[in-house]
Formats: sequence, C-alpha cells, structure tokens
Amino acid sequence: MAINTRFREIDSLRGLAVLLMVMVHAAATWNPTNATQTSAIAYLVAGLGGLAAPLFVTIFGWGMYKSKSPRKSILTKAAALLILQYIVNLCSPHLYEPYTPGILSLFAILLIARPLIMKSIESTNKIVIFISSMIMMFITNSYLFQFQGSNNWDSRISANGILEIIELVLFSGTYPLFPWIIFCIVGAYLGSLVADGGKTLPKNNATVSLIIIGISYCITTLYLAELNSKVWAHPSKGDYLNFFPANFGFMIAAITGVLILWLIVQELNILLFEKAGKVSLTVYVMHFIPLTYLSDLENERNWTIMEASQAVVLFTTTWLIFAYFCNRYQWLTIEYLIGKLTVR
Repeated sequence: MAINTRFREIDSLRGLAVLLMVMVHAAATWNPTNATQTSAIAYLVAGLGGLAAPLFVTIFGWGMYKSKSPRKSILTKAAALLILQYIVNLCSPHLYEPYTPGILSLFAILLIARPLIMKSIESTNKIVIFISSMIMMFITNSYLFQFQGSNNWDSRISANGILEIIELVLFSGTYPLFPWIIFCIVGAYLGSLVADGGKTLPKNNATVSLIIIGISYCITTLYLAELNSKVWAHPSKGDYLNFFPANFGFMIAAITGVLILWLIVQELNILLFEKAGKVSLTVYVMHFIPLTYLSDLENERNWTIMEASQAVVLFTTTWLIFAYFCNRYQWLTIEYLIGKLTVR
C-alpha cells in the first residue's frame, strides 16, 4: 500500500509539472501588449512557470533511478522522445524550428546517459554527489556561462547543421544538457534515499535545511536587486535569477521551489494532478496543437490582461480534464504506444 501511495504522489507531482508547463506556454502565447511584467499576476505565473521544467526534470531523474527497464527499452524510449520532439517542433512553427532541441530531447539524452548517472550515484557517497552538483552549478555559472549562449530566443532555437544542433543540445539550447542535468542528478539522488515503503522525499533536517538555505539566498538576492535597482528574476534579462540561459541563482531558487512543492504535495497527500501525471507526455505533446492554432487570439480579440489570464486558466484546466479522459482510454495515449514498443 505504501508503494502505491508513493508512486501516486510522484504521478501527482509529474502532473503538476506538465500543467504548469501548459500554463506558462499559454501565458507566453496570450500575452497582451498592455500587460506589465511587474504585475502580481505576471510574477505569479512566472514564478510557478519557472518551476515547471525543473520539477519535470527532477521527477524524471527520480523515476529514472527507480526504473528497472532493460537497456534496449531505454534506448527505444530515447528514440521515441527524439521523434516526439520533432513532432512538437512541427506543430509549433511560431516557437521552434524543425530540429530545435527541447525538453523531450533533453530527456532522451538523459536516458542515454543513464548508466553514467546511476553509476556515479550508486558508487559514491550520496551526499558527495549532491555537493558535487552544487559545485557544478557554480562552475557552470562562473566559468562556462559564456558557452550557454545569449538570452536571445532565436539564437537558442536556430541550428544550421549537425554541429550547431549538438551545441544547442549540450550548452546553448532551450534546455541544454548542461546545466539541466543537475536537476536529473538531484532527482536521482532523492530517489536513492527512498527505502521501500518510505516517503518519496524524506522530511528530515537535511531537506528542511536545504529549503531554508535556498529561501535565504532568494531573499538576500531580492534585497540586493531592490537596493541596486536590478532585475531580480526574468526569463532572459534577470540579473540574479535568469532562465535563458539558466544561471546559478535560478538553479538554487528552482531546486528550493521543487523541494517545497514536493513536500506540500507529499505531506498534504495532494493527488489532484495524479491523472495528468500518468499521461504527462500525451498532455505535453498535444497541448501545442490548439495553442498554435489559437496563437494570435489575444490580438484578434484585443484581450485585456484579465481576459488573457482567464483564457490561460481555462486552457490549463481543460488539459487536466483531458487527462482524466485519457486515463479512461489509455490505448489512445502516447504512453500506451511507447509501452507497446518497449515491452519486454
């Protein structure tokens, strides 16, 4: 019974992650020109949306550690994810070019690198792995940040030739392997701490201490941003927390946010998003189709910020309902198809 509960919580977290991604994609698409970036709604959407991908990748790392799938099945899943990334790109020409690497291609690369990730966690003191991840974040921000590309969106999705695609995959794309592999390592590390029948995230002094340190870092940098009239957090122009490319401050804040969301879902036993978690890949891929078709709706209807916000909430809620429908007809889902392809 405990094992079922544990996985139900993970499904709920995964569902929350994909719905947050749907929300942030809709908010970015339906963004009226009169919307101010400093509004409370903008900060709320940006804050929750900024945790979507980190939560998604962390949960992916957790599941990857717990998975017992054979190597052949893992490689088949990786190939399927690369194909799905290409399909997503074709369905969203206003956002991506056909060969733009994204979060699905990141998952594929992580699956390919799984033996190295698992070996490092299983063969070394677990706390050393976690500390090494923090050091890797610092090094990435301090010394490798120049390789992560500019904050210009077009440069992060454009690739002419295989070498540029590889560069986007590794360093300068939307979700490059470095530094996003850190979230996967953190997730795998958390998965390694869970004993059979235990909680998915141990509620101990170490977890609470990490959250306190992260919150303290965010409060300190927020104060410094206000003091120096800097932009604290922004998708591409943040002086302290920056998403594209992901800097050290963002990584610290994102890991803190992921741990907080994880504890809330676990301790309050929130299973509202469980159904969405079971079909998260289907929801992620499919939501781009209507979003692309309706991408100019806010201009055609001359929406206000309130109307756009209502549309985002309605669109996101629709996919939660869609997930419940998919769970009744599993054979229609991408998860079911991949399961058939990877059956032993």
